[in-house]
Amino acid sequence: MSIKIVTDTDGFLSIQEDWERLQELDDELTYYSTFQYNYAWWLTFGEDRNNKLFIICCSRDNEMVGIAPLVIRTVDKKIVKCRVLGFMGKGDYFNFILHSQQGSPAAIIKEIFKAIEDHSDLWDKIELTHLATDTSLLHFLLRHDRYNPSIKYLTSCPSIRIGGWDTAAGWDTSGINAKAKKKLRKLQQETDYQFKMVDCRQSGDIYDRISNVHKQEKAYLHEQRGRIDRRSLFEDQKNEEFYKRVFMNNDQVIASFLELEDSNVMIAYQLFFLHRGKLYGWNTGYSPDYAKYGVFDVLMLETIRRLIEQGQVTDIDLGAGSYPWKFRWTNQFTVMYSLQLWNNDRLHTRLYRMLVKGKGILKYLNRKAAVHS
Repeated sequence: MSIKIVTDTDGFLSIQEDWERLQELDDELTYYSTFQYNYAWWLTFGEDRNNKLFIICCSRDNEMVGIAPLVIRTVDKKIVKCRVLGFMGKGDYFNFILHSQQGSPAAIIKEIFKAIEDHSDLWDKIELTHLATDTSLLHFLLRHDRYNPSIKYLTSCPSIRIGGWDTAAGWDTSGINAKAKKKLRKLQQETDYQFKMVDCRQSGDIYDRISNVHKQEKAYLHEQRGRIDRRSLFEDQKNEEFYKRVFMNNDQVIASFLELEDSNVMIAYQLFFLHRGKLYGWNTGYSPDYAKYGVFDVLMLETIRRLIEQGQVTDIDLGAGSYPWKFRWTNQFTVMYSLQLWNNDRLHTRLYRMLVKGKGILKYLNRKAAVHS
């Protein structure tokens, strides 16, 4: 097998045909590994000089059989800089793109990691996150003496299996959150809401509408709930640019939402990526004016009902994070792991780790002193 490493935008665009061919052949692929999504991310965040492309392409008999969509990010700690090799993009699932139907995936992954090790002078740390339990990549890392000790639990992605449910057979009494039905009835009685589910080709203004709701929710949580940690991803200029690229005329971006029937007021929304019959949830928001109704539970019920009626979606992935509300809807989940491997052969890397550890100890001591003061 032969290796080619893509390091510029022209090279990225030149592998589009191979990437899109492979993504149709890879059984493990999620929306977060598609060319469209990753290219949109690079066009936005590639402008940052601290992000450098490092896409490893593996070929067999002049045919591309594997792609590792990586970047090298420079983290500047003023005194020392750290170059981190990791996946490009934002998301809950990351993976290599492999021709899993031709030969052994492990053989392709082995060649990719050989290329990574051969270029160890370019990185101080490997940080591969959101590796799902049932992937060839995680299996390769777990069985490898060098990488296994650096694999750690990261989080989980709960999911709801709806394939095979029937609205006429009492689906909403079979394992679905019972309290949510009471909330639905109350909202129906006190507001004249309607439920909609659209894609971004059908609704051109959906981005601006959900962005406004999310910003309102953040302000409400700050002022009324003391949640000063709450952020809105739509307030970051680069995030806005990226998501607008993703949203543009994209029928794989799905929004389900509640709105008042006689106005354009949005009560709550949830955003998904649709890929191979599975919805990947990635953002939610609600209007503070309707917080007392538990509107997100109502939205979930309406969304599930619509999906069962349409019969085209088999699963709803609720996204990364083991939050209690997710497990009130399901007992199914995918465990995610990460690889964090330092390049300790470099003095530069050892110095960086000492600096970070020293700052951590200092913060801990300051917190202890504050508690006892």
